[in-house]
Amino acid sequence: MTTHDIADKIEGFDATEAKTGIRSDQLHLLRIYLRDHEAASVGGLQLFRRCCKANRGTAYAAELQRLTEDVRANRDALRRICQMFGVEYSTLGRAAAYAGATLGRIKMNGRVFKYSPLSRVIELEALSSGVMSQLRLWESLVHLSAVEERLDQVELSRHVTEASGQLDALHLLHDKAVDEAFM
Repeated sequence: MTTHDIADKIEGFDATEAKTGIRSDQLHLLRIYLRDHEAASVGGLQLFRRCCKANRGTAYAAELQRLTEDVRANRDALRRICQMFGVEYSTLGRAAAYAGATLGRIKMNGRVFKYSPLSRVIELEALSSGVMSQLRLWESLVHLSAVEERLDQVELSRHVTEASGQLDALHLLHDKAVDEAFM
């Protein structure tokens, strides 16, 4: 029997704390943070998929498809980190994020039944906000990797670079959408 096995049997002891430099109160907050980001990633991916579908056959389609695949891969990476820290997913949080992405369809965009150029502008702004939030998540985890050995700083830094590239791509798509909608 190892020290960790014995520690697991002590009431109120978090074995994860023994394996890291993170105190149990900090670990609790980290789990909430990761859980909330995971829930948001569900809604963000739903919005990317909807935007892809709405832009099929347009000049936006290929880049939006690539970005959707990148965001899915980022969500999967986040889920691996959540598992590493014993995060329990929030059904309510996921449902709220999904509902928010779905309710985003109901907006005044100047057209009742047809996709509007204004819809594209607003959706690209929402996608950019989500990717910015994800970028901040990766940056926070890179910072935390200095004291948390389970976090791979190289991999996390790669996610930071990817998210920055995704933001750049969304910025270009947004500029094009603004031109088409308003100029």
